[in-house]
Amino acid sequence: MPTSKKPAADRRNPQANTGFRITPRDLLQMFQERWLLGLFLGAIAAGVFVYFQPEKVPLYYSEVSLLFETRKDRVLNIQDVVDTGVRSTTELNVHAEQLRSQTFFEYVLTSFNKEEAERIQRPYRDPTQPDKPVPSLAEIIRPNLTIFARRNTTILVVGVTNRNPENAALIANRFARRYIDYNLDRANSGTNSAIIFLRNQAEELRAQVEAVESSLQEFRARNNIAALGENQNVVLQKVGTVGTALVRAQMEQVEMRSVLDKIDEYRKEGKDLFEIPAILGYGQVSALRTRYAELQAQRKLLGEKYLRLHPKMTQNELETTETKRLLDEAAAQAIANLETRNRIAAQHEIRLRAELEQAERSAHELDKTSVDYKFLEQDAATKRATYSRIVDRLNEASVASQMENTNIKIFDPAYVPGGPIGDALAILIAKASFIGVGLFVLIPLGMGLMDTRIKTVSHVEDALGEVLLGAVKTIDGLGEIERAHVYRLHKDDGLTESYRGIYSAIDIHSTEPFPKAIISTSSMPGDGKSLTASNLAAAFAAHGRRTLLVDCDLRRPVLHRYFGVDLSNGWIRALATSAAGGQPPPLPTTIAFSENLDLLPSGGVAKNPTETLERFVTSGMLKRLLERYDLVILDTPPVAVFPDALLLSRYCKELIFVCKYGSVRLNSVRKTLARVHETGIKVLGLVINQMPESRFRASGYEGYGAYGQDYYQAYAKTSAAQ
Repeated sequence: MPTSKKPAADRRNPQANTGFRITPRDLLQMFQERWLLGLFLGAIAAGVFVYFQPEKVPLYYSEVSLLFETRKDRVLNIQDVVDTGVRSTTELNVHAEQLRSQTFFEYVLTSFNKEEAERIQRPYRDPTQPDKPVPSLAEIIRPNLTIFARRNTTILVVGVTNRNPENAALIANRFARRYIDYNLDRANSGTNSAIIFLRNQAEELRAQVEAVESSLQEFRARNNIAALGENQNVVLQKVGTVGTALVRAQMEQVEMRSVLDKIDEYRKEGKDLFEIPAILGYGQVSALRTRYAELQAQRKLLGEKYLRLHPKMTQNELETTETKRLLDEAAAQAIANLETRNRIAAQHEIRLRAELEQAERSAHELDKTSVDYKFLEQDAATKRATYSRIVDRLNEASVASQMENTNIKIFDPAYVPGGPIGDALAILIAKASFIGVGLFVLIPLGMGLMDTRIKTVSHVEDALGEVLLGAVKTIDGLGEIERAHVYRLHKDDGLTESYRGIYSAIDIHSTEPFPKAIISTSSMPGDGKSLTASNLAAAFAAHGRRTLLVDCDLRRPVLHRYFGVDLSNGWIRALATSAAGGQPPPLPTTIAFSENLDLLPSGGVAKNPTETLERFVTSGMLKRLLERYDLVILDTPPVAVFPDALLLSRYCKELIFVCKYGSVRLNSVRKTLARVHETGIKVLGLVINQMPESRFRASGYEGYGAYGQDYYQAYAKTSAAQ
């Protein structure tokens, strides 16, 4: 077998779960463990129930059916003020709740007269106790009243149970009739309230209609509404005409300003002003300019023939000068005319703007008057229409108040029953059986759920978050010595397989290489940790590991008794020898029992066990033992009672925790394991010891050894035969 291996998956979480899964198998086990107690208590409870039952009085049952129509036939198409029709299951449920309500119940009680009340109470008088008060009507009727709906219909059933058959029918019919009357009263009350409201609203609206009509007439007269349309057309036409003229004036002004700007530009640049069409085309400017050009051409011709002082030359000069003067005057007049026209256009624009603003104000005022009139007219129409609708609804409500206003009908009246309901004896037996069977089942399950003692795989893996290494069945028919050597001596095949399974689980979950030391401990005394340690040591030895079993229980050592050796020889004496001489302790002599299996007894009981265990480790004795053996198993006292195992846990890497089936509670083990985990040691898992064979597989554990000895023998014979 290899000395090391890869770490196995560690499922443990010591702080994990505080509860565990309840499987059907767990429930079955709880029932099997306590079914006799449940049967006993269930039988007693059923007998007590039957014994204390009062004498049964025959009861009679009668019922009445109420039909809630989805619509009702009408002669006139008039809408009800209060609609009692049913259109959905919700509305039908509302009616059922009204039938069950205390308000309606008291409404029905007031309908019974004195004779009817006496008749209903008479069967409930006790003739043997005439002084005993008679139950009231409410105490008689209320507990015996049932109301339910028939499936897929709009029918409600009112059922009544009573000691008298006539009274049962009377009460049921009274409930149905009074509910119809109740809804009629409610509908009529709502209709009358609506009539009063509608009448008041009609009066208020009539006054409002008269006021708005008067305001409308006054507005027409004040604003001449008859000519309003014509005035709006005239004003709109004026706005259009003035707007057109304003545009023309603006365009003319722009044109004049453009020409004047060009004249200024020509003057600054010294250009000929007569090139401007507005000047050239003004008055005689064009003719004078032509005449001026002709005179200049004539002077040029005359200058070729005559001298400057010649009469013709002089005459030409005079005409030229005069023409130039006239031409300049004409140009000046043309410019002045343009400036005048520009000023006139600007003044005309101002006047047109004023006219346009006045026309627009007039149009706006006329529009506002038109809008106000339309608003008043619309308001008047709305008030007239509202008044008309209110009057119509008032008339409908007045007519509806004269008609029957309910959709509720008695579908099937209550009849006097011909005989009492049920069989009193059969009902009593059924109730008693129900109580007995209920306790028969619930008591075992309840006690099982409250029982938190470790019994199943779920307790270990879910509630504690630890690995279950295996379970060992109760060893019957074997003495104490034989139980300690059941694996080595093969006393029971099933038990041998259990320890093989535990060995395999340890080998899988262990992450420490050999050589190593493993602590075997438990929660309380009697859990079987020494038996487990002895058999596991034999299992490791059988698998080729040199194994040493060390008794570290210095308070109540037992391994020497299991193996039949003298208690005086052990490792305590070796420690005492070293203490006397001041030298390291000699290696104690171990006792060989089989191949690869040795025992090292404690050597006695120590008065100071924790100090002695501390010296056992710190003196190097454990280290030297590990040099000689592959595995050292340390059997320690219960860790929940004594701290010895916790002390050794600081020097070891792995620990096995043994619990006796059904003897240790989860909370105790959880706290103990929490203290163990604080030391840093790895808890390989738990072993459940002394599990009853009848509960072995039922507990949810089906590992090695889950079957009986006969199974393994039969399996071996079958394999050999093949």
